Amino acid sequence: AVVSTQSGHHGRDRTLQGFEVLIEKEWLSFGHQFQARHCHGTQDITTDYSPIFMQFLDCVWQITQHYPYSFQFNKYLLTFIAQHLYSCLYGTFLYDSERLRRENEVKTKTQSLWSYVNSFSTEFLNPLYKERKVCILPMISMRTIRLWRENWMAYHPFYRFQDPLFERLMELVHLREKIQSNCDELRARHQTTVKIAVSS
Repeated sequence: AVVSTQSGHHGRDRTLQGFEVLIEKEWLSFGHQFQARHCHGTQDITTDYSPIFMQFLDCVWQITQHYPYSFQFNKYLLTFIAQHLYSCLYGTFLYDSERLRRENEVKTKTQSLWSYVNSFSTEFLNPLYKERKVCILPMISMRTIRLWRENWMAYHPFYRFQDPLFERLMELVHLREKIQSNCDELRARHQTTVKIAVSS
């Protein structure tokens, strides 16, 4: 429901920052019990275990496969969130409510997952993104459902994920940024030279 009403219908929620806000609002602030649903801090599967948030991430991943140009973030963001949902390396998904996170001083004692994502945002951006504010609807046919290999097979001993196309795209993105920086520098030098010539 969250996927179809939020990520699908609002272009804002399909951006990197918008998706972060969506998770903060609909899951964290709303009081989703991350510790109980994902059994943080215990090796025993309890009756409260129900990885609904993982299902949400999988649904979003499926839609990104249907509409590869409509999401500003890429599949590596979803995989990163899924991995650290269980690693507990960041404090973002610890405890079962905002009150417990405040009482345990999560914001001061741990690092936010979003701080890393925003510091290295280039790694999580989709170079093929085209902003679209129109409604997109998920394809519900069984034929369109695919296995999220980067997540579900990440630790399979015989599976080694490689994505040369994405790596090449990222190389081109970095090259474009470098060329743009050089152009800006040359433009600034040219303007300085013109000002000197005019003043003299």
